[in-house]
Order: sequence, then structure tokens, then C-alpha cells
Amino acid sequence: MSSTLRFTGPSLAVQSGRRRLEPLGLVEAPTADLDCSISWHGPAKVASDRPASEATVQAMSGLMNLHGRDLGRPRRIGLEVASLAAGVLAAHGTLAALIGRSRGHRIAQVQTSVLEGALMFACHYVAAATTDDETSFPTPQSEPGPPFPTSDGHRVEIETLDPEAWKTFWHRLGAAGADLGRAWALFRARYYTASCSLPSGLHEATARQSLAELASIAAECRVSLTRVRHYDEVLADPGWSPGHPEVDELGPASASAPKARRGVEPALGSELPLAGIRVVETTTRMQGPLAGLLLQMLGATVTKVEPPGGDFGRIVPPSAGGTGSFFLCLNRGKTFLEIDLSTPSGRRDLADLAAESDVFLHNWRPGKAAQWGMEADDLARVNPALVYTEASGWGGLEKPARLLGTDFLVQAYAGTGDGLSPEGEAARPSRFLLADCMGALNTCEGMLRGLYQREQTGRGARVGTSLFAGAMSLQAHVLEAMADGHEDRRRHGRPRWGPLDRPIDTTDGVLVVSADGDGLAKLGRMCGVSPGPGAAQAVAERLAAGSASEWEAPLLEAGIPSAVIDPDDDMAALPADPRLGDLFEPLAGTSVVPRSPWSFTG
Repeated sequence: MSSTLRFTGPSLAVQSGRRRLEPLGLVEAPTADLDCSISWHGPAKVASDRPASEATVQAMSGLMNLHGRDLGRPRRIGLEVASLAAGVLAAHGTLAALIGRSRGHRIAQVQTSVLEGALMFACHYVAAATTDDETSFPTPQSEPGPPFPTSDGHRVEIETLDPEAWKTFWHRLGAAGADLGRAWALFRARYYTASCSLPSGLHEATARQSLAELASIAAECRVSLTRVRHYDEVLADPGWSPGHPEVDELGPASASAPKARRGVEPALGSELPLAGIRVVETTTRMQGPLAGLLLQMLGATVTKVEPPGGDFGRIVPPSAGGTGSFFLCLNRGKTFLEIDLSTPSGRRDLADLAAESDVFLHNWRPGKAAQWGMEADDLARVNPALVYTEASGWGGLEKPARLLGTDFLVQAYAGTGDGLSPEGEAARPSRFLLADCMGALNTCEGMLRGLYQREQTGRGARVGTSLFAGAMSLQAHVLEAMADGHEDRRRHGRPRWGPLDRPIDTTDGVLVVSADGDGLAKLGRMCGVSPGPGAAQAVAERLAAGSASEWEAPLLEAGIPSAVIDPDDDMAALPADPRLGDLFEPLAGTSVVPRSPWSFTG
């Protein structure tokens, strides 16, 4: 089953993909019998020779609009999220191809793209924007949202899933005059809207308290609170991790190969590498469901276990075909089964499912698996070849373990605000779900690594992933460079951006360009600007004075990556964009979602 691999594509995406495969000893070779190619735009209708960059892909995919919603204008993401996601998707595709080949598939090439990596972060926002449901979330105002200031110069993120705890906390801070009911609706909806503006009285209330006082009140009110940390603090933590999934062998070796033991073979003629793999998923929210969806897209059969009455996400508006679009987006193509896990009979039913499956995935709260007798060792006794996967919030971290493991708390604790925000601006975690999405990509990778190792040894695996590990994966290349003392001219923790590195407001839209070195000189000649210390600023002013739509074509013809952004932040317009049309598929009714991000050829 040994194979040599060849990765091609944008350098950071390739580096990301290869780093994910290093723990398995899979390395690049001059010639290869399995090729993994990462393009900028994949099967989109964009011309394959169109010059591109991380910034222009962020623009085309809608990520800049999502990241800038709280500020009311497109905002570039300081971390190279699209390229990094593409690298992880490439590792997924490679592992899936190797698993499939060991089970009889003939796969010679795997393809994905940076643009498809970007759309992973935007998928559920596109689904919501394209429904015909007129139900809407409360409209954010111009007032600031989290994080909140303290009297001693810190900023904090808070989290609670309990509206009574929310009200009690703010009453204790003297914010009783604020509209707490409406504020709660806005705060809760930020997971679905990528935006959160709250009454200014809430910020005034926290600003009267020190960090220690706020932490004490939050603990008494059962509200999770963490300070927005910075990279120097993250690096000072002992044993900080680049975010790889933890994969350990589980149980004794099986007497025969897993596929033979179950008699499950790939479907004849199937092009998907995981055909015949069975997955049982009992997860909620985004991290777990998206990880299960990725396996389903690779060909696995996924059974999603829900509580009696169904997952709460089914009723979260807006709906598509009568079901919440967020739920449908992340769970399409799965088989659904309701089981009451609070009862012994329900847990026996789940164990029976796990006994006949290849992968078991859960994101239960800490301690729940032990309470129910469904830890990895418990299920290994009935299925020693099982890949048992736990997707948590904090993993093995001890300091924040008492906090809710949710996206925005994780971003704050992981220091992502530093990597996302350029020098000269306050460090701001993003308001769209970076940790959740990357946590899902990590979880999928861990399950694939477990399946790949199982094909070699016949033994099951215990996989551990977390939202925190996902956040660390997004910034590992930055933190490792800082730890090694390598200061990049373009960044040292915080991005160092000039006037051409940010979206440029023009007379008819927003323009994104990527020009450095020879590209800047070429752009200067196009704009009639002479080389010199102020050339970048002069070029930016010249671009701003013109039309974004008129600039784009000549810039691209000159080999300068560029893209125009719709300043109206209309995610529903993405599937209708003639450059992107091939990357989407219908969901239910009018709703649309990104397609599978891989293609496999034999």
C-alpha cells in the first residue's frame, strides 16, 4: 500500500497539506503515483490562468465581507485562512485516496483549490442567505459588540447559553437600564449572522470593573469569561501545539483487515474513495456536523443520531424546505435516527450501531462519555477496529477547561485577534466561525488518519480534536516563526500591511489587489506613479479615484492579482457570480451550498 506523493500548488497551501501528512511519514517525491494538485480556483468558471492571491480569494469567496460585518465594510483577514484550509483539504483528499486504493479503488490524482477552502468557512452563511424564508434575526445596530473593555485595560469575551444567566450577569454590573432582551437576541444570533452589536450600556458596565472583578461576577453567575490574549502569552504557555489531531491506536489488532471483517467493499464503479465506510455521528452545532459532512462528501455513509424530537438546529431560522438552513447545510446527505441517550436502552442501541461501524464521532460535554459508559475503551470491546473520535472545545487544556468550549471564547484564548488584525489596530477575534470550521477540518483529518492507520495495522484508533486545536492550526506557521525568532518582513505575529494590502474603496465598489516587488513597479507604471518611498500610497490613491470594475481587467491582463468586492455584503449573490457558478449546488427550495471541495481521477 506504499505510495509516493507529489503536491503541487500555491506554496503555503502545499506546505499546509504536507505538514498534515508528516505524522504518517508521507512525503513528497520527484515522481509520484498519486498526485495532489491545489489550484487557486478549482473548477470555478474563473480562467485557470487568472492571477490570484490569498487576498483576492478572500474577496471572491465573500470572506472579507463576513469578516467586516461588524465594521460595516469589507475587511481582509490577517491569517491566510483560505490557503491553510486548502492545504488541509488536500491532506484529506490524499488520505482518502490512499484508504480507497487499499480497498480496491483506482485513484491517481486528487484535486482541490484555495477558493474551495475559503468556501468551507462561508458555507452555512450562503445557505442562509439563499433561502426564501423571510424570517430574520434581529438587525444589528451601529453600536459595538464584543469584546468588552475592563477598567484596567483588558478586553474580554463572555459566553453563556442561558438567557437567565445573561440577565443576572448584566444586572450585577448595573446595566439594568439596557435592553437586555434585545441584546440577548443579538448576542445569541452572532453564530448565524457573523455580526454582533450591543447596547453601549453593556460596554460602559464592564468598563467600570477590573478584570478580576468581572471574572468573579461571571463565575458567580455561571457565565464563561476569558481575556482576549496575545501571542506572547500563547507562546509562554508550556507545550503549546500547532493543532494536529491526536491519533492513538485503540484495542488489540483485528484478526483480519477491517473491510474483510465486515464484508463491506467499495461500490462497483464508485468514484468516491470512502464508499463502504460507515460512520455514526452524534454531534450538534458546527464542528462535529461539518466533520461528518466532509466524510459523507468523500463517500462514507453517515448516520446522524439525534435526540427525541430532533436536533435543535432543525428549528433555527431561516429555514429551507421547512428545516433550518444551517442544519441542512451541515447534515445534507446523512441518514437520521432518533435515540434517547438518557436511557440505558438508548445507549445500548448506540453501542450496537458503533459495533457495526468504522467511525464513531461525538462532541458530548466533558465527562458525558464516561458517565454513559461510552468511552473509547468501552466501544473497543465490541469493535476493536473502530475509529473513536471526540471533538471537544478545549481538548486536554486545563486552564480554560471550566469555560464553555465555543468559537469566540476559543478565538480569544488562542490569541487569534493578533494574527487577524494588522499592526496599528486593536486585536479583534473574527465574528465568523473560524475555530468551528477549522476544528471540523481537523476532526475530519483525525478520522481519516485513524482509518489510514487502521488499513495498515487492522487496529482501531482513538482520535482527539478540539476547537482550540483548530484555532492553533490557523496560526501555527506564524507562532512557529515567532518561536524560532524568524521575523518576516510582512509580519511578526501581527500583519504588517501597507495601503495596497487592504481593500480599496473606489468610485463604484471595493478593489483588492496584491502587488509587491516587480508587481508594485508594474502597477506603478500603470498608474503613472514613479518608484519611491511613497509609491504604494500614491498608487492606492490613484486606484481609489477610479472605477473598481474598470481597473480589474487591465490589472489581471498585466498579471496583477485583483478582485472586485460587492460592497453590499450580499452572500446570496455568490452562487450567481459568473466566476463561481460551478462551485455550488442546490440544497432545498431556493437554498444553495458549496459543492464537495475534491475531485478524484483514476
